Amino acid sequence: MKDFETECIERYFLGPGSAGPIGSVYVADQDLLDIFGVSDLDEARRMLIRSLPHIDILKARLSGDIAPRKGNAPDYVRILVFLCWMQTTDTRVPGDRDFRDDLLGKQLNEYFTGASMNGLDLMWKHLRDFLRTDHSIELVLPETVPAHINRIGRTLQMAFPTWRHKVELRRARDLIPAEQLLEPLTVTNKIQTSKMRSDTMQSFVYNFAKFEVARRRGVREYMETPFWKAWYSIVAEQAALEEIEIAESAFGEHEMFRVSPLGERVAIFTPEDALRYIPKPIGKLVRNGIVFLDSLGFGKYRAMASPSNILLMKRSKLTGDSLEAVRSVAGLNGEWVVARFRNRIEGQTQPVGSSREFGWRDGIRVGGAYLGRTPLAPVISGPLPASMRVERNGKPIAMDQHESGLAFPAGVHTGLFVARSLRETREILLVPRANEVGEMRRLAFDHTREISEDEFHHGTVPEVVSTIEDWHGTRTPPCDELLTIAEALYERTARGLSFSEAIEIILRGLPQGDRPSEWDILRSFADAGWLEMTLLRHYPVRRILQNPLAYELAGKDLVRINGPVPFAVAERIKAAAGASGAVVEVWNGMSEWALPRYAVRCADERIRGEFILRMSITPLPTPQGARSDVPDTDGVHGYTAIGKLEEERGFFSVRFDGVESDGLYRLERKESRNPFLYRSVIAGKPAQNYVSPSVAILAHHLRACGALFLHERGFLIPNRSRVLLPSAWARWASDRILCNPAPILSEGVWRYQYAVGGSSLSSIARLVPVAEQTGAATTRWIDRFISSASNRGRAIHDSRSRSTRLTRRIAGKR
Repeated sequence: MKDFETECIERYFLGPGSAGPIGSVYVADQDLLDIFGVSDLDEARRMLIRSLPHIDILKARLSGDIAPRKGNAPDYVRILVFLCWMQTTDTRVPGDRDFRDDLLGKQLNEYFTGASMNGLDLMWKHLRDFLRTDHSIELVLPETVPAHINRIGRTLQMAFPTWRHKVELRRARDLIPAEQLLEPLTVTNKIQTSKMRSDTMQSFVYNFAKFEVARRRGVREYMETPFWKAWYSIVAEQAALEEIEIAESAFGEHEMFRVSPLGERVAIFTPEDALRYIPKPIGKLVRNGIVFLDSLGFGKYRAMASPSNILLMKRSKLTGDSLEAVRSVAGLNGEWVVARFRNRIEGQTQPVGSSREFGWRDGIRVGGAYLGRTPLAPVISGPLPASMRVERNGKPIAMDQHESGLAFPAGVHTGLFVARSLRETREILLVPRANEVGEMRRLAFDHTREISEDEFHHGTVPEVVSTIEDWHGTRTPPCDELLTIAEALYERTARGLSFSEAIEIILRGLPQGDRPSEWDILRSFADAGWLEMTLLRHYPVRRILQNPLAYELAGKDLVRINGPVPFAVAERIKAAAGASGAVVEVWNGMSEWALPRYAVRCADERIRGEFILRMSITPLPTPQGARSDVPDTDGVHGYTAIGKLEEERGFFSVRFDGVESDGLYRLERKESRNPFLYRSVIAGKPAQNYVSPSVAILAHHLRACGALFLHERGFLIPNRSRVLLPSAWARWASDRILCNPAPILSEGVWRYQYAVGGSSLSSIARLVPVAEQTGAATTRWIDRFISSASNRGRAIHDSRSRSTRLTRRIAGKR
């Protein structure tokens, strides 16, 4: 598996090696789940073993009979990664310590007693020479190797955390008071003053040093280090330290997770599912049916023991006098709700948030720096706000007051900044834009582990044409807030991003006051081709991936750029075009919240070829013709309905009466990790199932008949709540006129709209019902033309109303 070999080199050596010498290899179980795109660790283990060479070749590699040749690229790194993983995996049976029989033999179901391991050092040394020569990366191999393990000693020492390391961590844990087990300074002091019980601890020392560097940098970077993850796993053996977190989802309801101190989130259906993992005071509240919630902002809440006026409570307790004090109630499931009360709960006022440690927070990481574009630039906060100040080049700068500390004033900030509070300092480096994402770093869409939000519409277009058509609407440059959000999303989606985190970034980047919906902004990035919104096949979670940069030929002299174009990519396009003699065209959208389109005008084929060669981009895949619907009428055995679409408001309500009545239902299969199903039930028609919520809503309204979109003066406007074109169709319509869709403020209301040309409108209307918006000034003979049955399905441009008009359909026909 060449791809897996490349992934191992990039993930475990090239990536860490860019920050300094490598002294250890940390292969987490979660890495295998991510690499192989599965959710079951045992399945990932089997796939890892299948990636290894045949057992005879593997034995020859291990014995040294097949040795790496000097000057050749390594083709054995997956073997070393496997050997490091098998020593540290959570699936390892306690007490199994013999390298050949207990570990290697049981993993491969093969006999290795007394087998020679001369090849291990040969592979490590060849890899060290390769990294130094080809990549200028230093791989530090252990020098102290005890005689009794001289053949496997380096392999034992490079892995982390092995059973030897866990023994040391348990000794340190037993000496620390329970309330300080997750205090990083206390852990540091205890480790530094402890005597190691072994002289073969290179990887322990290496990972502890990485943890120390991250801890000194401030904020919570240390929580991402292998040492802290290993420490937390040891602490978690004795203590329940996880938290319950609730987040608002895309359709108005709430989702619940249990979150470890490392930030790992596991979806749960009820608070009772977390009783084993949460502290006893929170568990007692769960059993009583009333849990206090602390607002974390951006639609997120965390369970706490202190009184609050935001509660997670059982629906049965929301009765009597308590209803009079309720400000709002949102369903979590059939038994629990999230309730907001006006002022007080049982005589208590909402407490002031607890003080936070001094440090920079809430920034968008860009390599070793942070994005310096407000309002997404980091915020400095601490327990003593009055003592905090920020300097640049030794001179203090004015900072704005923020709810959690001090924020940078509006604008773009670059350079090294130092925050001071009493005797403490925290440095941070700000940069003005995101780094360009290379193909090796970008996590690509894989249909074997993800389902596109477009579902069966993915990769389809209303008509397989690539020509440009005219559109005479007004174009507006994008606003600064949208460009800032674009840079942040581009940087954060390189390796995939959860749906809720993307919404949080957008909410922080939006201005105060009248503004479009954060859901519409995120959708505009998908419709512009920047992002691919997906659903995991083995878990009911939505994930956002970044699309690759590609090109498409439109006519003889125009090259359309498809995919994300942040500042770094735009500059590279302009440089490549200038060097090849081409001209870059920037086409703005129909509102300040629309992302611009980029195209390159080439005088001849030679210039076009040179530009494509300089950019090193691939052509856009050939699309397929679209269909209105692809029915799936299978049964839903084992699934239960947990929500019904409220068609007027466009979200799934947890209160509904059975599944016999017409409607779109959200189904869940308990005791499984399957994604949700959406079942459209319409009288007189067979029920149909969908996986994507947006496709399900579109298809359900399509099955119910009636116009789903209105056309007015070159704009296509949804006529039903939450009804949207598939992103693949929206990208196609944008390609035709080089104008991305976006929310527009019209008559005091923000509405998501698509700019369409006459030919595009005709093609879309063959798939979904489109009606003409009434009330506009029109030409009489055109009115007669579009009312004629013989002209049904044709489009014509009305110069008086400045719009392309489509002949009306007969109700119920397609």
